[in-house]
Amino acid sequence: MPDNTPILAEIEGSPMSFDAVLCHHLRVRAADTQRVTDPPPEDTWVVGLDLGGTGSRAVASPGPGRPHIRVEGPPLHVVDGRSDAPDVVRGLCQDLMRELDAAHAGAGVPRIAAAAVGLRGMMAMDRAGRLDPYALHDVLAQSLGTERTAVSTDAVTAHLGALGGRGGAVLVVGTGAVGVAVDEYARWYLADGLGYLVGDQGSGGWIGREGLAAANKARDGREDGASQVLLRASERHFGRQRHGITLDSTPDALSLLAGFARSVLAAARAGDPTSVAIRAAAARGLADTLRAALSHPGVEPRVATTGKLMAKVPELRALVMSHVTEVRPDVEVVDAAGEPLDGALVLARRLLETPEGVPSNRPFLSVRMGTPDLTAEPLETAPRAPRRRKKLPEGDPATLRAGSGR
Repeated sequence: MPDNTPILAEIEGSPMSFDAVLCHHLRVRAADTQRVTDPPPEDTWVVGLDLGGTGSRAVASPGPGRPHIRVEGPPLHVVDGRSDAPDVVRGLCQDLMRELDAAHAGAGVPRIAAAAVGLRGMMAMDRAGRLDPYALHDVLAQSLGTERTAVSTDAVTAHLGALGGRGGAVLVVGTGAVGVAVDEYARWYLADGLGYLVGDQGSGGWIGREGLAAANKARDGREDGASQVLLRASERHFGRQRHGITLDSTPDALSLLAGFARSVLAAARAGDPTSVAIRAAAARGLADTLRAALSHPGVEPRVATTGKLMAKVPELRALVMSHVTEVRPDVEVVDAAGEPLDGALVLARRLLETPEGVPSNRPFLSVRMGTPDLTAEPLETAPRAPRRRKKLPEGDPATLRAGSGR
């Protein structure tokens, strides 16, 4: 498991008073504030959830270094203008509680002390009215019986997972790209993450789009930035039709473009000049994003990267870090300690052990401390999507080794 050393704001000696932090929370009980100072028992379970566009995961942990229990579920969808995130979370929690019961041989499910979920697109869905974060607080409380819950964008949990809970900035690169940092007062900052139409420079989607543009130039007979190598690769990936027009009406256009990034980067490794130039531009853009996130006052000079593209293309990561350290030689470059799911566990355990240091910071992070009103009318949610369970190896029922993220 990642190191759980607190980075979120300590109240004493900071400009944020204890009362000021707690005013961010919902319906705090006197009993909760009393328990803040009580050390948690050794075997205290917390739950972390990670929801994305390709799937969802939930893990229950009794503590660092202890075996975890994990389940998997479907990706997020928008149905009739509303996100089905509440139903996905409910399904994951129900499966997780069943696995916990089975792992304890019917002796009863252990009490869940805190839970945190990180989800892709939270801020955009919140702004568009497609998701109410408080609905997820209610689902977590009702499904797990816990009074301490956090709902955050996956950029926050990616940061907590990659740096193991330490301060600094993290570059998250996959289909999209975003830089995320937190300062000494638990204020979160983002750079880029604006989507492939106007941003996400250097991401898989961006690289694939630039590569396809080079292929189309070669098809037309244009010379500036054209590549015959990428033209042949694009015909294998997309087909032989003229590209661009058909992608406009393709629902998975961004995934197709991100998939083509692998061909562009492979061509760069083989020495294709246009592909090398695309990779170089991607590295400069990603370095600029990371430097921007790192530049805020109070952000520790420490950086890491996470996401499939950084993990699978080490030469791109090396270029990015070279650009960053050239401008900021004081920066410590570290390997990612874990994944967003690990970060969700870090956040959940913070709610249990140092809740005064986890203030709500909308739209990045919403925190609830205390007992929700479970007598309220149930929230309407989208039709529930089918779930799938993680098939676990024989002889190891529903366990996950600490910090493996897999």
